[in-house]
Amino acid sequence: MLNNPSQTENSITVSDLTDAFIRVLNKAVAVEKEPVDIGHGVLIYTSEVHLIEFIARYPEESISALATRIGVTKGAVSQTATKLEKKGYIKKYSRYGDKKTILLCLTERGEEALAWHRRYHEQMDHILASHLTALTGTDREHLLTLLSGLEEMFDACPKVREKMSCVPQNNPADP
Repeated sequence: MLNNPSQTENSITVSDLTDAFIRVLNKAVAVEKEPVDIGHGVLIYTSEVHLIEFIARYPEESISALATRIGVTKGAVSQTATKLEKKGYIKKYSRYGDKKTILLCLTERGEEALAWHRRYHEQMDHILASHLTALTGTDREHLLTLLSGLEEMFDACPKVREKMSCVPQNNPADP
């Protein structure tokens, strides 16, 4: 048993792990913000190319279902879809006269963006894969547990911030 709960068995502290996580998260955010030209003379953002990937993988899913799958709001997917449609990467359509449920499909340009994205990941994923394949089954289970904990933490952020806020919340009943 550890004497200090913030210390792991090999002297890496929880603070060390948190620092590394924040550093990785900041780098991921920087990558997300940087658009690229994939060969069409149009800048495309990571969030846009990821939506293209999800549209290809789940072609029968509505905007709402895609939003749930990706973990963002329906409005975020709708806005991104509108931008992609204007850039010529996707088309919106409704099935069987159901104007309420909007589906998305890739155009030829969207298929090219998807191919670019997949080639990009073929080159990038080997970096992470080399680390993941070195993990034992138990290590992978622990990693998945950790990632689930991180997701739970991020899901809790709005409620915790609201509880800790110094700014009084507007009450509709107040005059």
